[in-house]
Amino acid sequence: MDRVKSALNWRLWNLNRPRKETASSPETQNESSNIEEYNSDEKEEEPEIESYPAGYPQYSALISSYDLFFVFRSFRRLRARLLLAKQDELCVLEAQLDQMDRDETVPFFLGTCRGGDQNPARAALLETLHLKLTAYDALVGECRNMLSYSRASSRDLASLRNWLDDTGCLSEDETVYLDRENDLVSLASSGDHAMKQIEDWIEDKVIDNYGDFRKRPGFQASTNPSVFIYSGGLIKATAKVTMLFLITFLLLTPVVICIFVDSIPARIIVIIVSTACYLSVLARLTRSRMMELILAGATFATVLTVFVSNSVSSQLGSE
Repeated sequence: MDRVKSALNWRLWNLNRPRKETASSPETQNESSNIEEYNSDEKEEEPEIESYPAGYPQYSALISSYDLFFVFRSFRRLRARLLLAKQDELCVLEAQLDQMDRDETVPFFLGTCRGGDQNPARAALLETLHLKLTAYDALVGECRNMLSYSRASSRDLASLRNWLDDTGCLSEDETVYLDRENDLVSLASSGDHAMKQIEDWIEDKVIDNYGDFRKRPGFQASTNPSVFIYSGGLIKATAKVTMLFLITFLLLTPVVICIFVDSIPARIIVIIVSTACYLSVLARLTRSRMMELILAGATFATVLTVFVSNSVSSQLGSE
């Protein structure tokens, strides 16, 4: 970005200078050509999905057009099988080492490691254990990394299936992996889970109820009228406004109700109901842990309780 700004400033400054009839130097011409090439490269857009040959080229272009389409199998069962096999190999070698230590005829060899193990059989066994344990640790780390990925969204899987059914550009046997929903993970992080759900909901509603939405700018990824990969800012902006309205409603509605309600039992009921609604929305839209929900609910209820108690105190003082 700094390079673009400096290039633009340089060009505007040249336009405002009085022109001289002197010939430009070769370095200036090279710099000017480099700037023009840089600006021309910046204008290039990503090719449309349909511009690639049918088959895996198009399917790869579709997946690369949307991060959450990076959905692949984690092969949990196979990883568990390999871990069990490697674990058993280590157990057998561990038992052999223990037996070899018990059968050692020269106890002095067990009391020092300097100069190497004088028992060649045990030295070879320890080397084998080192190699096996290294492979086992690598597989454990890979499995843990794979298990840290979130499960693939049913909505994204349905989108991929619909595209494959509509185009039919891949062999049916090679697309059955999408049916293993419990084994599919998304390699991309959705970031703000709450905003993602609201954006998906708004996008579905707009697509279902506004038929001309596909004609708006922001659908350059594909020319297929059945493909809705939107890159514009309308959905995100609408989602932000919706989220702000939802937050304001959840936080201020119980306060407004308590202002107009004089009965203490009624206010207590308002606090209980509003706290339950607040926690329900948090649990539904976010991936909060139980302790985080408890702290959020306690904070929300405490603020409302303090507000109610202060308002009651002021009413008693005025009387």
